[in-house]
Amino acid sequence: MARSGSENRQRQIALKARFSEAEAELVRAQADAAGVPVAGLIRYAVLEQTPLRATRTPPADWQEVARLVAALGTLATDLRQAASQTDDETAIAAVIAAQRDLTELRVAVLRALGREP
Repeated sequence: MARSGSENRQRQIALKARFSEAEAELVRAQADAAGVPVAGLIRYAVLEQTPLRATRTPPADWQEVARLVAALGTLATDLRQAASQTDDETAIAAVIAAQRDLTELRVAVLRALGREP
């Protein structure tokens, strides 16, 4: 039976360091920018060991993106209602163009997240 990843770790000793809030935020920001865990960044800085590879980090907060996609749908609905309440051809054309843009934006956001629209 295969052992779990945590039982197969080669690095079993954890060391601690204390940071001020500002220092800790700086370390986290540098790790995020490099796409590596904080531990990998610290190992690189102290031992000059190049991190094996960048870890996969989510492109965005999924809940916030879901709210964005929902807001795009709500906005498109509001535009449709506004267009139905006017006879102004210029306004209707502008609403149709805005709806098309919103649809394209929604598709782009979903594809950027690896989702099928």
